[in-house]
Amino acid sequence: VYASALGLYELRINGERVGEDYFTPGWTDYAKRLYYQTYDVTDLIASGGNAIGAILADGWYAGYIGFGKKREHYGDKPRFLAQLEIEYADGSKDFIVTDESWKAAYGPHIEADFLMGETYDARMELAGWDRTGFDDSNWRPVAVTDKIEAKIEPYPGVTVKKIMEIKPIERTEPKQGVFVFDMGQNFAGWVRLKVKGQEGDKVVLRFAEMLNPDGTIYTTNLREARCT
Repeated sequence: VYASALGLYELRINGERVGEDYFTPGWTDYAKRLYYQTYDVTDLIASGGNAIGAILADGWYAGYIGFGKKREHYGDKPRFLAQLEIEYADGSKDFIVTDESWKAAYGPHIEADFLMGETYDARMELAGWDRTGFDDSNWRPVAVTDKIEAKIEPYPGVTVKKIMEIKPIERTEPKQGVFVFDMGQNFAGWVRLKVKGQEGDKVVLRFAEMLNPDGTIYTTNLREARCT
């Protein structure tokens, strides 16, 4: 399967995430070129019905980038592109491509931005959306771009991957109900947090590189980025 996006994509086949890469297809000058990835998905394809889909986000293409709370530097309509090639034992092939027959809907990711952060509403989860048999009757037809001027090229660098997990070395409560987790090092990554609550409860995570004298996190250097 070949996959790309104006924005960021996460490709799914039969309920499984394709590949171990993150922030694909990678940042570029979208006016000049667009990168794609190639994956061997033989083990994900089943006899009979199959489901293929993707999660699409603004990314560098249409999200916040640089200073001045600027969005949509390259464009305002994120797009996803894919081509699945299936070769049979007799040498014949099938091609499943992104076209006007695809459908789309909003899911639990309300916001996913490099500078501002992520907003996730678990009440909007779509169980089984990436598996066969899912009822997509309420989904809408996708918007299709006939052509883009940028040259489409294979990604030339090393992709972003998860390489390790770290645990906090200390937890403090500088203010009532406000907890600070010290991870012991600076890193690029994301947090896994287990909590209990009621439907509709809101949990807010903020991130920073250092602390204020009172033990709260120092966020002045983040400038306009919410990082929440």
